[in-house]
Amino acid sequence: MTTKQPALDAQLGYSKVDGQPDVAAVLAGMDATATWPAVRYLRDWEHTRLVPGVGDRVLDVGCGLGDLAIRFAAHVAPTGRVVGVDSSAAMLTVAAERAAAAGLHVDFRAADAAALAEPDESFDVCRSERVLQWLDRPERAVAEMVRVLAPGGRICIADTDWQTLTVDLPDDDVVVAFRAAIRRLRGAPASVGSALFNLCRDAGLVDLDATAATHIWTRWDPDTELAPEGIFPVPPIVRQMIDAGVLDEAIGERFVEQLVDAARAGRFFMSIGMFAVFGRRP
Repeated sequence: MTTKQPALDAQLGYSKVDGQPDVAAVLAGMDATATWPAVRYLRDWEHTRLVPGVGDRVLDVGCGLGDLAIRFAAHVAPTGRVVGVDSSAAMLTVAAERAAAAGLHVDFRAADAAALAEPDESFDVCRSERVLQWLDRPERAVAEMVRVLAPGGRICIADTDWQTLTVDLPDDDVVVAFRAAIRRLRGAPASVGSALFNLCRDAGLVDLDATAATHIWTRWDPDTELAPEGIFPVPPIVRQMIDAGVLDEAIGERFVEQLVDAARAGRFFMSIGMFAVFGRRP
């Protein structure tokens, strides 16, 4: 299997953005996923439940490029404050630039989601989106978010479940093998989306509510586009899986061949499920 596409590390993913061979491509992918209808739905659902208002103290864990932190800053001004934390210096730089361009103040900081450098009970609102799937111990990050939330505070966590990935190919066995390879490559957190509700329950949150959305791709031009919008290039990822010993080479070759053939024939269909959970700290 050969490819001219830039190497992006599927294991690093968004957990170590600054270590990716092509950081700009990863950031562009984040902008692309922000336009997905499923992501927009989850964010709107979140907003109607968190109800940020003037004076609220908001924490965005894994703030990425700062889109939502900036949105919240507009709602809590002038007396509230928003803190956005992320492990990527590259993303924090872009986020700060975007906040300045919007004329809004957000305190962007480098931080570890599993060990937040924030005082107990210091925020009224907390959110985190598509972060837990990149952490070895997602429950630690949930516990940290609950710790810094004030009594009665509102929280919303959203994430993807890669075990819901579907691809319409002639050979369903290669799809099953690819999905299994994702979990072997990235571990249990790859399917954290469907575990969110019980993670929040176990952390002591109450008034829980949940929703889900499916993102669907129906087109991809493999001859002019590196990947379907918003995801890493598939052929290099399959090669990484093969090299890591989590996917048989012949199966990987068939998966890529059938995926490309479907796209060229105008029969490309792929989907992924995402979930969100809202709760309150007692």
